[in-house]
Amino acid sequence: MASRLSRRKLAIHAANRLLEGDESVIDELAALLIAERREREADTLVRDIEDQLGFSGELVVTVETAHKIDETIRQQVFQLFPDKTVHIREVIKPELIGGFRVTTPERVLDATLASKLSALRAMKV
Repeated sequence: MASRLSRRKLAIHAANRLLEGDESVIDELAALLIAERREREADTLVRDIEDQLGFSGELVVTVETAHKIDETIRQQVFQLFPDKTVHIREVIKPELIGGFRVTTPERVLDATLASKLSALRAMKV
């Protein structure tokens, strides 16, 4: 029986193949996780792959908004990281009411109306 590969090795392998343009590695990783009953590791593996991509100058940025982002916001996100190749993962969350939240592996910029309302509530204004 073959030994189980560590999540870190899988992430490095996947990131390298993605950088080469080979997206079939995603399906292969999903099949491997299912075959080895490691489905619970999927989210963590994705974060590990994103970290590995970051070491190569590829940055996956999550932008959460109440509505679909327009091209202006998309360009502003790109300008926040001029030295990186940015890939935007857009997440629509109506509960944010308005504004946006930008999340990178290192930081979170929360400019949502929901967070501002929560801050006002905490101040008991």
